[in-house]
Amino acid sequence: KQIKQIESEEMNMLLTSLDLLVIVFMVLASVSLLALSLMFLVRNPRIKKVCFYIVALLGIYMGYVGFRIGSGLFPVQTALGVLVAVAAIASIVLALTCKNNEKKFKIARLVAAGSLIVGFANAFMI
Repeated sequence: KQIKQIESEEMNMLLTSLDLLVIVFMVLASVSLLALSLMFLVRNPRIKKVCFYIVALLGIYMGYVGFRIGSGLFPVQTALGVLVAVAAIASIVLALTCKNNEKKFKIARLVAAGSLIVGFANAFMI
């Protein structure tokens, strides 16, 4: 009877950990979707820049998560995580170097959005 009770407690702990992982996944997905949508739909340039930096930072974080998950056993996932983080950093550099040039800022936003989407897919879905 004690062994069954211990197994039941371990199963409850496992489900709790998985529940927390699902909650983190849902929060990251909703924040990413909201920031991506606002970055392209809002007309206020200041809000666009704030959303851009949020998306770029989330892209760097997703690259880190992909790097940490794939380190050692999955070299393709590790390389993709590094590329995602480099693309996000490159988009920040491009945004900082374009002085009131809307085309370059749009390219930087597209690179940051692509980085976030690929990083999210790499970290959680592949």
